[in-house]
Amino acid sequence: MRNEVVYKDKKYEIKLDKKYGYYRLFPLPTKEELKEYYKKEFYGKKYNKQINDSSRKNQEEELEFLNMQYGDILDIIKEEAPGKKIFDIGCGYGNFLKFCQERGFEVLGIDSASNAIKCAKARGINVFEAEVEDIKHVTKEKYQAVVMLNVLEHLREPYKVLTYIKDHILQRGGLLVIRVPNDFNMFQLIANQEYNLNYWWVSPPQHINYFTVNHLEQLVKKCGYEVFLKESTFPLEMFILFGEQYVGNPKIGKNIHKKRVFFEKTLQKYNNTYKRKIFQIFAKKELGREIILYSRKK
Repeated sequence: MRNEVVYKDKKYEIKLDKKYGYYRLFPLPTKEELKEYYKKEFYGKKYNKQINDSSRKNQEEELEFLNMQYGDILDIIKEEAPGKKIFDIGCGYGNFLKFCQERGFEVLGIDSASNAIKCAKARGINVFEAEVEDIKHVTKEKYQAVVMLNVLEHLREPYKVLTYIKDHILQRGGLLVIRVPNDFNMFQLIANQEYNLNYWWVSPPQHINYFTVNHLEQLVKKCGYEVFLKESTFPLEMFILFGEQYVGNPKIGKNIHKKRVFFEKTLQKYNNTYKRKIFQIFAKKELGREIILYSRKK
């Protein structure tokens, strides 16, 4: 595990958090800075325009792809969780919760984005508007599964949230499912060096934390969980090493995304077990665009 600074600009540097063992921004952005950033940038006019400009066909195709990923997650919850109550922290527009609800699960979600919560409520999903780090004010119930999809990279103090979930939200034997970007992986580093791409995956202050598979596993273990399964999603950076340099090239990006979707849909159609074994091998090699970690409360 490296201790040196792995990224630096005029305002921030990224280096190893020596206590918890993952890369993060130094200095840590304040709550006020983050609130202002998300209000103006992440959930501002530009974000909403992007959502509204997506064609209905593209939205349906993307939702079909997301549902394929959700199905893989829900299969593990069905097999391993001690019940059917799911709490989605950072639920966004409620797509995962809707998928689970339609399959007989009792669901609850929270998110800090007003427009996302309004949309989820309109779809008949039980959700609340709240900051993730204010989770203690949302529910006092116990759940059999807690899901955090692309949330942990945004939090100022992820270890505090994970520990609170274990102590107050998950029942004994309950599952914690985490998905985060797999950053500073070897394919990224080689592609970055070959094309001088200026660490394109780094995006402060939106992303505060940067995890490898090992980083995430060690953090979860330190917070008192038992990890039982690690998977990665398709290693998109491999396309850059094939010569399809998609960073800053939306047309190429859309094309390689279609190839990735076709690959996964075809494998799932004929042998989804084999597809998942491939993604587990990616995780062992610390490759893949995103990490999906399954753990349980002891």
